Amino acid sequence: MQIFIRRKYIMKKFAAILLAFALLFGLAACGANNNSASTEPEVVIPALHIDMADWPVIDGALACLPYYEQVTALLTDTELDEAREHILTNNTPASFAEIAEGKVDLIFCLHGSEEQEAYAKENGVTLEYTPFANDAFVFFVNKDNPVDSITMQQLYDIYAGKITNWSEVGGRDEPIIAYQRNEGSGSQTGLYQYVIPKDEVTDAPTELRIGEMGGIIDAVAYYDNAKGALGYSYLYFVTNQHFDEDIKLLAVDGYAPDKENIQSGDYPMVTQYCCVINADTPDGSTVRQIVDWCTGEQGQLLAEELYYVPVK
Repeated sequence: MQIFIRRKYIMKKFAAILLAFALLFGLAACGANNNSASTEPEVVIPALHIDMADWPVIDGALACLPYYEQVTALLTDTELDEAREHILTNNTPASFAEIAEGKVDLIFCLHGSEEQEAYAKENGVTLEYTPFANDAFVFFVNKDNPVDSITMQQLYDIYAGKITNWSEVGGRDEPIIAYQRNEGSGSQTGLYQYVIPKDEVTDAPTELRIGEMGGIIDAVAYYDNAKGALGYSYLYFVTNQHFDEDIKLLAVDGYAPDKENIQSGDYPMVTQYCCVINADTPDGSTVRQIVDWCTGEQGQLLAEELYYVPVK
């Protein structure tokens, strides 16, 4: 038995809307016309089925939510709204704390911070990471900022407090308002991983440290001094979940953060979303079946349909 899924995706807010499920038996034919711009994509899902009663406790980062809620719906053969009732929707710090404490079985996140890894070890948990999608750590400015490109060295110098005015990087004579995220967030971990070590970054005042993932985009787009603002996040979240036409993404070292440059590795800050589990999770368990499906052919097709960049 195969499950044929037909979807139409909208590039605003949450990237995917599941339109229909249809169960067919035998060798059913799919007459999709790939030459038609209005034809909706089809994904053939293998016959892996897990009863909702056996579904593990799952949580993850907001940027991964469109993926793991769809996985839940597909593999339990439920409507998307019902599937959402059986997953958690916390953030990265909460997800890593939960898996370290044994409260969840599987999380969908970026790699954890040193502190999150250490907390898991303290609780006797070794975290196992399996990538299911690629993404890019990106920087953005207000659309009215004339700067279109920046270098890794300039980013380091900005967050080290050595560059403080846009005129020093080819922009107008105005202060750089360098926003940061809260500690433990995936975005703040990305800053330390790709741009500047934690012990070298200039401490941001409270008003420049944003708690909500979408808040840093809003700050760069609309708040006071927005035209001098600089923010960072992940490409998928910026373009698919919290898109705002009043910001623009910066090229880094001459490479734009697009799918082609992510796949080639030319963009200098490529990262991966992972299925994260306790390494002691038994072979053949429901959790490992889900991980295998996500990283297999059909899980990768789903990632691409949801506008992630597949790892395979």
